[in-house]
Amino acid sequence: MSPWLQHTSFAIIAAIAVLASILVVTRRNPIYSALFLIVLFGAMAMIFLLLEADFLGFMQLLVYAGAIMVLYLFVIMLINPREGDLPEEGGAVDRVVAGGTASLVFCLLWFAIHESALLHPELPAVPVVFPELASLGPEHGGAAAFGRELFHEHLLVFELASILILVGIVGAVHISLRTRRRVSAGNGLTPPAARAEEAAHV
Repeated sequence: MSPWLQHTSFAIIAAIAVLASILVVTRRNPIYSALFLIVLFGAMAMIFLLLEADFLGFMQLLVYAGAIMVLYLFVIMLINPREGDLPEEGGAVDRVVAGGTASLVFCLLWFAIHESALLHPELPAVPVVFPELASLGPEHGGAAAFGRELFHEHLLVFELASILILVGIVGAVHISLRTRRRVSAGNGLTPPAARAEEAAHV
């Protein structure tokens, strides 16, 4: 792939990823947010493929855009959020704080890009503070390198993330059961647990 085509493809995919990430956090319906998150994962997988990390790209599609998103959608469907049951969004203060923080971040990014030496070649180059990265070997993005990083260098973070997902699933099940009990009580229906206890006493 020519450098021009590679840079153009990266720009298009990066724009799609940024747009999808914005839609994830701005949609009120969590199902729409999950669908846009799938688009974001697909764009990230394409970026991995452009970086010649084929294994990471396909794992991004299979694990995150596949298994993890199926789990997210299962939890969302289990809670069954309705448009009328969704809580109201933050008030004026929360929106002002969020908008100010986002504006500050975008201003910092705009200043960093505008003052870059790539846009102003006449400016003196900024000295390199961090050491240069080592050249990529033939196993870059492969299964061996991925397994070593995941299960050796970042094993603790990986296990903490799995515990966090498990806690989220348990919390979703608890919320769904509590909501069903509340609906049954409001309709004058006896919950299944109470019916079983009454049958045992009889």
